[in-house]
Amino acid sequence: MKKTLLILLTIFLFSCQKEDNAINTNDSLLSQKAYYTMLNDINFQFEIILNESKPKDLSIEEYKTALISGKIGLSSSQQNKILNATKPLIDYSNKLAKINSLSIDDLVSKIALGGMYSPNDNLNSKFNAKSFQAYNESLKSNALNAKQIMRIDGGEVLDCALAAIGADALFAFGGSTATAWTAAAVTKAFSAVAKRFLGPVGVAIAVVSFGICISHESLD
Repeated sequence: MKKTLLILLTIFLFSCQKEDNAINTNDSLLSQKAYYTMLNDINFQFEIILNESKPKDLSIEEYKTALISGKIGLSSSQQNKILNATKPLIDYSNKLAKINSLSIDDLVSKIALGGMYSPNDNLNSKFNAKSFQAYNESLKSNALNAKQIMRIDGGEVLDCALAAIGADALFAFGGSTATAWTAAAVTKAFSAVAKRFLGPVGVAIAVVSFGICISHESLD
């Protein structure tokens, strides 16, 4: 009888250990390489969807900016497809938030978090007050357009943000009064700008472009 109980106890403990290991595996983050692959795969799906309605006279990048800025609309069917394609990013973001004890509940912030922070990033020091600061000199020069007159402090971060959300939106982001540039603060500020016209879909389009751009810069 004792031998039988011992065997049953061993089996029980072994099964619990296997379950714990499964939970730990499920909660683990992607590798850096797998993360970049995920962003590129999502972006590829986005572009297939957007090419269904992209005007012939616009590049795909110009079309994305026009959508995010509200100059062009997007059908509800396409928006649903884009949100479905974003699910792997949301899953990654949930794990990232859990591992770092971040409380981010709304969908747009989750999407922004996943695209702005890779697995190897320090969530509280990747960005700072100067990362998204852009200075419009048009009042002094009265010449050139928004892209040409922008002076960038922050190098590739500003370049990538400009490409992802456009000059007008970037000015609004750069004027943020945020004093703490934690992951929660940055994702909230980014998503507030990118969601203005397309909600979560606008954030998804912008942040995936931003994340891919940053990954290219970090590998150069």
